[in-house]
Amino acid sequence: MEKKDPLIEINRRAMEHIWNAVNPKDIKDGKEYITYVKTDIPFLYYSGLVDTQRWSRAEWEKAFEDCLGEDGRYWVSHEKMLWLGRFRYCKVVSDPFDPLKMRVGRYNVDRLWKVFESSIIPSTSLPKEFIENTFNQMFRKRKNLKKIFENDIKEIQKQGVEVNSDDLDMQQPQAVEVGGEIYVDLTREHLERLKTLLDTYPSPRRKLELGVQENRLNRLQQLADVAKKPQESSYQGGTDFRETTKKSLKELLVKASENPSGGRKPTGEVFDVKSRQSKRPTKF
Repeated sequence: MEKKDPLIEINRRAMEHIWNAVNPKDIKDGKEYITYVKTDIPFLYYSGLVDTQRWSRAEWEKAFEDCLGEDGRYWVSHEKMLWLGRFRYCKVVSDPFDPLKMRVGRYNVDRLWKVFESSIIPSTSLPKEFIENTFNQMFRKRKNLKKIFENDIKEIQKQGVEVNSDDLDMQQPQAVEVGGEIYVDLTREHLERLKTLLDTYPSPRRKLELGVQENRLNRLQQLADVAKKPQESSYQGGTDFRETTKKSLKELLVKASENPSGGRKPTGEVFDVKSRQSKRPTKF
């Protein structure tokens, strides 16, 4: 008897929901399929659906090779959809990190780096090496941003783009040495810029966290609407999914994840990974 893949079993309920949510499906040789185009595959990888720390993009794309049809589309059967559950991010989804909740004031440089390691780096798609190098240059070596990015600024100026490098120094937090230790002074403006950075370059995990948070708030609002105006609620159960999401891949719904090692069952909470896809890329 073939041994069941525990990852597939853990994620079966969520993948069944995705399958059932996409209607109408494509039919080939009397069998139902969900079809994707080439650019959908990398988009799904970065959407928050896949555990990107465990699986590489190459591994995710390779998983679809046997689904490629003669028409250039990827034909995913029900069995294949369940099998893809092994790639799904199924850990606890925390609230997205909000830099604006950080304390304004002076931080020890080592303590600040711990915040970057635990909260900021996992929340952005920028490489850890780039962030760590910039952090060390700015705060441990106390170089100004204009000096750190001098070569990058010159390359941009060669392309005819005007860059006011003096603005970089004005935006940079001040690092001071007190009693042999380095401290960094963070203002409200610095925290706002940090949040803008995370919102501009979110990691797949942050996208998932933001989507789950948005879904929770929407559900709370729906409950509030029902309580206030039960006969006028805008909530519509059983709405045809494909009809309301033709412009993009909004038919992909992913359930909020639970920690499988904690022995808890997945909840019925659902998160629309693609509701924020108005600027979906056409190539990768």
